[in-house]
Amino acid sequence: MLVGGHLVDLLFTDAGESTAVLNDPGPRPSTDPARYLRILHARGDLLTNLPSGGHGAKPCPVSRTVRVPAWRILSGEHALAPLID
Repeated sequence: MLVGGHLVDLLFTDAGESTAVLNDPGPRPSTDPARYLRILHARGDLLTNLPSGGHGAKPCPVSRTVRVPAWRILSGEHALAPLID
């Protein structure tokens, strides 16, 4: 889904605040890991205060962005809970 023209993997509202979730599969073998992480964090920073548009969440600005490593998604709900709460 799109938030302000930027692709996010999940968007939800809790306690009146929208949170954008970015799935982080990690850098590809040919990519510099430090550059990859800088770009991912910058991408998350761009989402703050953008209108969610109500796609999967209540229509209010995004208050935070969470980067979720792919292994946590595969590990299940118990591994995700500390990142989302």
